[in-house]
Amino acid sequence: MKFKSPYFAKSLILAVMLLSVSFPVLAHEAKCPFCEMDVVQDTATQDNEVALKYGNKRIEYRCVMCAIADASKAFPGDVTVLTPTEIKAKPAILSRINGQWSSSPEGLVFVGHPVKHRHCQTGYRAFTTRAAFDTHVQKNKAIIKGAESLTLAQLVKLSEGYAKE
Repeated sequence: MKFKSPYFAKSLILAVMLLSVSFPVLAHEAKCPFCEMDVVQDTATQDNEVALKYGNKRIEYRCVMCAIADASKAFPGDVTVLTPTEIKAKPAILSRINGQWSSSPEGLVFVGHPVKHRHCQTGYRAFTTRAAFDTHVQKNKAIIKGAESLTLAQLVKLSEGYAKE
């Protein structure tokens, strides 16, 4: 393409640069398909996003309870749920294969304390150790005081009665 003015091309490049700087990229935001609240974004110190993989689909949830409850109601067959743990950038993998749930790493400890959905990412989380669970409960005692640890099987059973609020 040939321009009549040598300044036109420079002006066009400058305009494109200004537009790209004027509109910064926004953080990915989504609604949880189960509770319809905003998916809590990861922070610099803590992961929060939960994802369910079903076939070629990847669906984000507000908490592990929303993902497991939705999996049992909307996704028959095999599913995988990636859920944050206390270790940044190392999610736990929950798999349902032929109707049986398992986790990697094995022996995860879950907090499954009934809370309002606005606090579900605090009330429903996975931990790799009992000590990490205890630290989380102590740190968030205003929201989950008296929370007891659950196994994956107990969390799945609890999800059967979990409903949208």
